[in-house]
Amino acid sequence: MIHGLMHRIGKDARNAFAAVMMMLVLAVPASSGEVMDLGKAISLALENNNRYKIAHEKVEESRLRVREAWGRLWPELGSDATITWFGADKGVMSMSDGQYDIKFVKASIALNPGIFYNSLRNSQDGHVIAVNDEKRVKLDTTVMTIRLYYRILLTNEIIKMRTESIKALEENLRVVTAGYKIGTFTRLDYLRVKVAAANEKTRLINAQNDYLNAKAALNIHLGREIDSPLVLDEKAIAVRPGEEDSIISWTEMERKDKVAAMTAGALKSRPEIIQIKSRKEALIHGARAGESIYLWPTLFASANYGMNKIMKKDMGVSSTGDIHADYALYEIGKVLEPSGWSKNWTVTIGATYRWGGLLPFDPAHARADQVMSQSKQVDMEMDDFVRGVRLDIQQGVLKLVSASNAIMSQKDNIASAEESQRVATVQFKNGMIDNTKFLESNVELSNAKTLYIQALYDLQSSKAELNRAIGYDYFRFRH
Repeated sequence: MIHGLMHRIGKDARNAFAAVMMMLVLAVPASSGEVMDLGKAISLALENNNRYKIAHEKVEESRLRVREAWGRLWPELGSDATITWFGADKGVMSMSDGQYDIKFVKASIALNPGIFYNSLRNSQDGHVIAVNDEKRVKLDTTVMTIRLYYRILLTNEIIKMRTESIKALEENLRVVTAGYKIGTFTRLDYLRVKVAAANEKTRLINAQNDYLNAKAALNIHLGREIDSPLVLDEKAIAVRPGEEDSIISWTEMERKDKVAAMTAGALKSRPEIIQIKSRKEALIHGARAGESIYLWPTLFASANYGMNKIMKKDMGVSSTGDIHADYALYEIGKVLEPSGWSKNWTVTIGATYRWGGLLPFDPAHARADQVMSQSKQVDMEMDDFVRGVRLDIQQGVLKLVSASNAIMSQKDNIASAEESQRVATVQFKNGMIDNTKFLESNVELSNAKTLYIQALYDLQSSKAELNRAIGYDYFRFRH
């Protein structure tokens, strides 16, 4: 009787497992809407990222500062018109009340060569800093997009796996419940199956929450509404054929060589390193600009072209009391103060030197010393950052190798776990093992799939992190 019951339960289990496999095919609804591949997600994130937009505006601002520095070579141009009144009891000025002056063109320029050159270089260094800050923000945005993109794919795969596991456990619970009612299974068997199914449901709920959180985070990161529909490319998380084989085949020497090569590339391409170098250059040029106050004279030149007109007095009385002197002044006045408008122009060239800048307590010395102190601080910052880059690359390569090994290992492990569950199912149906062994095989399969999915995520995210550490865009990584 017991054998017949077990045979009937086994038949029911076979039918149930067949039904479960069919349901698994239909478990994931067909995607609707346009599939967003990883490249499009990154482009959308950059397009809608305000930090990236601000960084871009700062690049434009720094470019204008460079143009402003060059503009110091352009003279100040202007025009003016004035009227001047004056009076005198005697002399030439006593013969007029004032004059009109019109300057059609006025041009002037004052330039300290040292200040100009170092200020120009300072602004150019600032532009380099802004350009690389934009690149840094771009890399940060790219890596965050990749992580969120793969996080969604990871949690989606876990949801599928948990759903599959729940269906198997629920079918097992149905069989054990039926057997428990007729005394084939103990209460302990029944409780274990019930707890296992409930625990798996909790894990599914957690995975669904992780999926919704990752989806919301990616939508916000892309500049979309938090609940906007997202259809991602599920094939993106897969590795290229032979990719993990190539990585795990690295010898210890090859791995060290790759770390060294990546580190050398990072020292050239990493935007933060370029920024630190440019900051130091900017500080040096700033200090030299301060020193130029007492190292270089300031050259100046001015020119103007215009017209003036003298307002002559009516000389009804003698201005000197001597008719001969009055006549002489009148003749001189006709030369020096001709009637009507007369054209005139002037050109002035010269140089000034600020002797006070040679004194040790002049403010220029203190400013230059401050900048040199800041330059030493930047050297220390560079030293710490380079060490951090080496560590990031070392950890990234180790994570890459570890993930590749995990993928290779879990591929075979999943096959073994699936075969173990198949054998356990057959033996359980035939009464050869108890339900505990069957549950253990299900847990082992679930763990094997979880580790495999996590390894796929770790491989893709480690490539993105290595690109970030080196200073490359995400698509430039080559193993």
